[in-house]
Amino acid sequence: MSRKSLLETSAHQMPPIRPRPGGVRRRPDKRSPWVAVVLAMLIGVACGTSADAIDVNVEGSPHRDRGLCEDRFVPHDLEHHTRGPGASRSMFDGMGAGLAVGDVDLDGDDDVVLANLSGDTSLLWNDGGLQFRREALIEGRFRQAIIVDSDGDGSNDIVLTTGVGRPLLMRNSGSGSTAGERFERDEIDGLDAYTYSMAWGDLGGDGDLDAVTGAYNAELTAERRLNLGNKGGVGLFERDGGTFAHTQLAPESQALAARIGDIDGDGRDDIYVGNDLATPDYVWFAGPDGSWTEAAPFAQTAFSTMGIDSGDIDNDGDLDLFATDMKPMDDRPETIDAYANVQSDIDASPTDDIQRPENVLLLSTGDGFASGAPSFGVEATGWSWSGLFGDLDNDGFVDLYVVNGMVADNLFEHLPDASLVETNQVFRNIEGERFAPTASWGLDDTTGGRGMAMADLDFDGDLDIVVNNLNAPSRLYENRLCGGSAVTVALRWPDTGNPHAIGAQVRLRGSQGGALVRTIEAARGYLSGASATVHFGVGEAFGPVEVEVTWPDGRVATVDDLDVNRHVTITRTGKAARP
Repeated sequence: MSRKSLLETSAHQMPPIRPRPGGVRRRPDKRSPWVAVVLAMLIGVACGTSADAIDVNVEGSPHRDRGLCEDRFVPHDLEHHTRGPGASRSMFDGMGAGLAVGDVDLDGDDDVVLANLSGDTSLLWNDGGLQFRREALIEGRFRQAIIVDSDGDGSNDIVLTTGVGRPLLMRNSGSGSTAGERFERDEIDGLDAYTYSMAWGDLGGDGDLDAVTGAYNAELTAERRLNLGNKGGVGLFERDGGTFAHTQLAPESQALAARIGDIDGDGRDDIYVGNDLATPDYVWFAGPDGSWTEAAPFAQTAFSTMGIDSGDIDNDGDLDLFATDMKPMDDRPETIDAYANVQSDIDASPTDDIQRPENVLLLSTGDGFASGAPSFGVEATGWSWSGLFGDLDNDGFVDLYVVNGMVADNLFEHLPDASLVETNQVFRNIEGERFAPTASWGLDDTTGGRGMAMADLDFDGDLDIVVNNLNAPSRLYENRLCGGSAVTVALRWPDTGNPHAIGAQVRLRGSQGGALVRTIEAARGYLSGASATVHFGVGEAFGPVEVEVTWPDGRVATVDDLDVNRHVTITRTGKAARP
């Protein structure tokens, strides 16, 4: 049977979307997008027993008018410019910084935080209609940005990593219209490890948020920070009342990416840390008793993992994984010359048997993972940082966008400005069977992307893209592709320390079967924080659809008879199930 699947027929296949002609106004819903209506109050049942019933409230509103379609993305420069100090072109500056999207003022629209290496980190308030109001948030040298409710008080905080110390917290007071009024610089009690990359999740499903931190030892060594004690490497910080209990999972790391999510399909979130510089990636499986076991579930990993993302590319119900690396796109003489120093370093580095210097696509087989990057055509996208899945054309299959480039005197002194300039790569998912380069979408930028996020920033039912470039303005790519319907879903879990249900799995089903799956994650890709709203493209389906939520504690709620081209907020009213 074909691996194609979506929302219709016994093979779960839906006919592919047919783009509408350019210049056609896309109006998915004529009702006012500002009027939120209560759709239903429904009961979802977990495990088929009334004792496990979950009460949820459901509110919805139509997506806004998507405007004129042009079958492309339209770039907009943002008021932020990430730079290193002075004229520095060191390798560590060349690695750039990340960004985060999330709703910091609870007005329903995702705001944007853009980290900086030198100067101000920017907060872009989303005023609607892709209009952003910039404020300087804090000055300093920062790597990752995550918007997350770190203390469970109902307001999203901003967490920034430095790479050479503990994470910094910009605590959200819950009120105020300016950054100075709303945010106060603070530290997170008990979370004091050296942190370059990090992830947040509800480990154990007990209704509060835990964190995993990863140190980048190469930079720490260059900074002469050699005595790291047990606060280097990979740290697990589990919530313990008002603080965190720390366990060092690994004493050494070159961690550019961290992910919390279920890998082995047992319903418990695991830990995946991607390492640079030929250091093997780490995976720890969660046990039923709260224990952690180091595992090696992959037949192949990247040589130098830059970013990690997950997505169900063939709509079989299992999440696949993608890790970026730095394989040249072609073998032209000028490309080989540009990568000459890099290739020498790779050749001189010892590796284990499964590491390869290329992007790795790990296809879930239900009982393990198979390598699929070459067969899908995504193993070589250049010096790649963030690579994210998202259904960019709303046809029901997640596409892939990868941003790339590098600046470093010690690697590229033979190139102008010591810069490796490469074109970002976008791939359209062809019915779950392959990825096709799609330059016509207008995402083939060369501005040097590092961190990236996808989110519906104008609330019109399609995914926009924000990229934090290095030595160039950050850029927003407005989605003006044609056709396709969508459903966006946000979760609320009040009276817990995980009010946005980080770690929940959301499945959308059509009237004739099949399922699309998304997970709510706080961190994705390279050094970037993700929106807590999940997006489903459904092609030309007109509904109704059903949404099934598996909450972090394993309880399940089902909401049926939902229209497409709408945003729904599902609020849980039942209590958390303590493990």
